[in-house]
Amino acid sequence: MQKLVILVSNNNLDAMYHALTLSLSAKALGWNVKVFVTSQAVGLFIKGSKKKFSMPFFARLFLNWQMKRLKITDADKMFEEALKEGVEFFVDEVGLKIIGAKKEDLIDGVKLSGSITFLTEAREADVVISL
Repeated sequence: MQKLVILVSNNNLDAMYHALTLSLSAKALGWNVKVFVTSQAVGLFIKGSKKKFSMPFFARLFLNWQMKRLKITDADKMFEEALKEGVEFFVDEVGLKIIGAKKEDLIDGVKLSGSITFLTEAREADVVISL
């Protein structure tokens, strides 16, 4: 089975949306998919957190309006679908500590990992993408 590993290191909407799109596309092809989240993007995977993508308020407002107008699935729904389809999400332990969160604070289905886990998975992957 083909394997895709994605590293997401910033919390902008483009990076997360592309990671989710690629994940769901790869799953549709029958691939094994693992998404590793580090740095600023870790905060997007905390229970109850208001997901704030790195973008100015009016730009985010305009983008949300455009996505609704064009009937493009939002990132939250894509994330839920990816989990349901078996995409594995890993949050960097150091990034979690930096924002003052704990393993228990992670969204259900998201796992904790470190650099060794990422490197091992990346070494065994057919495709590795960094966003």
